[in-house]
Amino acid sequence: MARLPKGMNEHYGRNIDRMPQLLKARESPMSAATLMKARLQQGDEFPDLWNCWYDTSDLVVYPKGNDKEVYFLLTVDNQGQVTDNGRKALELIRPGNLASDYGAKVDKIGLLGRRGLIKVDRSKITTRTRLTQEQALNEITWRILARHPDEVPKAFAEDEALLKEYEARVRSKTSQGTNMAVYLGDSVADEHTLKAWCVWLGCKSLAYGGGDLDSDGGRLVGIAPEALGALGKGASNIKAYTMADLKAYDAAVKGLEATVKPELLKPFAALRKKL
Repeated sequence: MARLPKGMNEHYGRNIDRMPQLLKARESPMSAATLMKARLQQGDEFPDLWNCWYDTSDLVVYPKGNDKEVYFLLTVDNQGQVTDNGRKALELIRPGNLASDYGAKVDKIGLLGRRGLIKVDRSKITTRTRLTQEQALNEITWRILARHPDEVPKAFAEDEALLKEYEARVRSKTSQGTNMAVYLGDSVADEHTLKAWCVWLGCKSLAYGGGDLDSDGGRLVGIAPEALGALGKGASNIKAYTMADLKAYDAAVKGLEATVKPELLKPFAALRKKL
């Protein structure tokens, strides 16, 4: 079982079994943006935030017989509340409603509602390729999952610096110049289907939109109602450090080395690794 911050409850197992349980408990399924913020703010104290993969409340919808477009459906707003149409979509993730691709069957795209539903041409998504920093920051999938204000409605938007901060931390953790690959599933010829976006640091970090909803290795996180108010506090203050900032920090610390005992500078060295 993953060790998570208070108020975050792991639901490990088949998504089709765990999602109904999560909703019945009146929890809000964790979004990709909330996961990113939690990793940045609490990942050092709770390493499982980084070490485990997580299925999120952000859904990918595959129109039947359509290999040109996909839809993103954000089911939880930026206050952590499940939207009305989002709840209806999440309730499709249940036993007895699986399509041949092991996604949830959707009768009509229009029935999913319009709030939080974003149509994207597949040609705009770079798939199966690890991305450079510039590519990751411009990749439409990551921009939507990070809730960039230019890509999602206002009620869902997060701080525009979130993706930049997250990409930098991923790059620091993997020590690689290319990361954050995106993987999509395929459409089904005769049925609309939806699946949950899965976000993982493994394999140099990835977002996977093709996972089976009946996989025994699913992992959802439900956020308890009492935790919603505290979740993400300080997210609006996320700032990306520039190289100039880091050089100034290094110069200041170096200036202390001649006058301060080395053991007193150890906490500063540990802090520098996190920047």
